[in-house]
Amino acid sequence: MKGLCRPAGRLLVALAAALQLAAAYAGNEVRLLTGPEESTQHRIGNDLVWNVAPFADVPLKTVTTTGPADVLQKLRDKAWEGGGLDLALLPADVAQTYLLAAERGNKDAVFWIAPLRVIAPLYDEEIHFVVRSDSPYRSVQDIRDARIDVGPFTSQTALTVATLYRLLFDAQPPMDKFSHFGPTQALANLLTDRSVDVVAVVADQPVAFLANMKPEARRFVRLLKWDTGNAVAAALGTYHVSTLRATSYPNLLDEDVAALAVRLYLVARGKGEGEDAGRLRRLVETYCRELPRMQSDGNAKWRDVVLGLPALAPGWHYSKTSTPGLARCAGLAESDIPDACLPQEYALGICSLD
Repeated sequence: MKGLCRPAGRLLVALAAALQLAAAYAGNEVRLLTGPEESTQHRIGNDLVWNVAPFADVPLKTVTTTGPADVLQKLRDKAWEGGGLDLALLPADVAQTYLLAAERGNKDAVFWIAPLRVIAPLYDEEIHFVVRSDSPYRSVQDIRDARIDVGPFTSQTALTVATLYRLLFDAQPPMDKFSHFGPTQALANLLTDRSVDVVAVVADQPVAFLANMKPEARRFVRLLKWDTGNAVAAALGTYHVSTLRATSYPNLLDEDVAALAVRLYLVARGKGEGEDAGRLRRLVETYCRELPRMQSDGNAKWRDVVLGLPALAPGWHYSKTSTPGLARCAGLAESDIPDACLPQEYALGICSLD
């Protein structure tokens, strides 16, 4: 490989390792469930497949999905078939969604989330709310009675908006006021027949269709802000305050505005023993070693990833198998892992006393 530039040489090493793994582990791959093919989630997943898995001796492959509901169904189907290690990229509010369902009496809800453990926190995805320029809504906290388009039923946006609504307003989302078009049709409905009051989009900024709007767009639409003076503690336990940058949306914003964001987690489903445990440990050790390289050469969102062990959103817990390795890599003691179980999590079976 003499004479190759460094990135090209490393790509060939990764390709050779991946081909060797494919031959050695045919039929024994570990799935990494991501979002839709065009999403940043899927591109981040591919970075893990090419830049981490081959050097951890783990036969990892990405599998696209339509959103968190599809991810959880695929994980559950695999468990019914006999289990085995699976990885997934999931937003932090997924656990809150199922905690709320369990508290309403859905006994099956806990079984969807209880076996999942966080391997590493990744990056944020901002929650965008688009309204007409003449809309009476000034902040996210104003939209309780609005007609909101949340995208397809199984999309991350649909899940996030429904969960956020429940936390913000202490009420069930009014499903008769939620529509499920894609952004293009939803914007048309917002501006033409006005059958939609708010178009919601959950994605890392800049969202292309918003960033590409022409200067005259602000005559017709604007982005809602999060009113930081009217914070709701329940929402901020699951979400956190971020910023929609004017540089992301120069034809919609004159200045940065506060918004909410949801963090994306790399999670695992498996028993954490035997070969699965070994694979998880190797993946975490290699991820830690390769993160600086991905931040330099990989998808731009890697630069937003901070190596560490922040407190997790309600319902989530770190992997007992792999997190000690991540703590050591980050220069933390195992006692620094913020992983306290809540009383209702013990009651629901998400945490155990052992």
